[in-house]
Amino acid sequence: MPGRKMTPQEKEIKKIVATNLNSFLSQNNAKKIEISKVTKIPPSTLTGYFNGTRLPTPENVEKLAKFFHVSKQDIDPRFKPVFSGEVIMLDGTKKFLTTTIHDSKSNQQTPIADNAIPLEQLGLHRIPVIGTIACGEPIDADQNVIDYMTIPGNIPNDAFALICEGNSMEPGLHDGDRVIIEPTPNVEDGEIAAVLVDGDTKATLKRIKHVGDTIELIPDNDDYDKIVLDKDHPGRILGRKVQMIRYGSR
Repeated sequence: MPGRKMTPQEKEIKKIVATNLNSFLSQNNAKKIEISKVTKIPPSTLTGYFNGTRLPTPENVEKLAKFFHVSKQDIDPRFKPVFSGEVIMLDGTKKFLTTTIHDSKSNQQTPIADNAIPLEQLGLHRIPVIGTIACGEPIDADQNVIDYMTIPGNIPNDAFALICEGNSMEPGLHDGDRVIIEPTPNVEDGEIAAVLVDGDTKATLKRIKHVGDTIELIPDNDDYDKIVLDKDHPGRILGRKVQMIRYGSR
């Protein structure tokens, strides 16, 4: 299955990360093979970071930052604060807030003042972006998470995001869209659901239709066939779509 298309922002971030890494490499007179041995990042993956062809995971950004003795934001601009300063609350009190575009799987935000307020109090929520889903593991288990994103709105606490791949749900959902999912096995007819089909490790996004003892997964694009779930072709509904986020044109 071909990989998803990167957003223009992600493509630019790859270039910035590569420039920063090569600068630190030169400053420290280090060798990539040495970095690979210390960080346990595979040489081919590391080469992709230095060449600007791969976007590093949060975990690997942290490893590289420790190797070069720099901060994560010195390597990857996604870790830079997008806002840092005082905000005035509705009751007139002032609070100090710092938020970042992206942070590591440790769920730790950039260090902030003691009187900082939680993101959820400003209507912001930090949720995991899920790639493949390992059998028998919780959806948000570390090995399933490929990214995190901070979004506004009334979002369920246990929500997660999936990245739409392909064009089977066009015109409503495009390749690369991030779809926010509320975990629930109960999805009404006509709603878009995230479904694991017959042992697949990647969820598909389709509209639900209950027909007797079967469930039909219906694409919005008429060029694609529906998928029928039954006792011979089982599936598992992970949740329903509650929001979609699109990052510019592709």
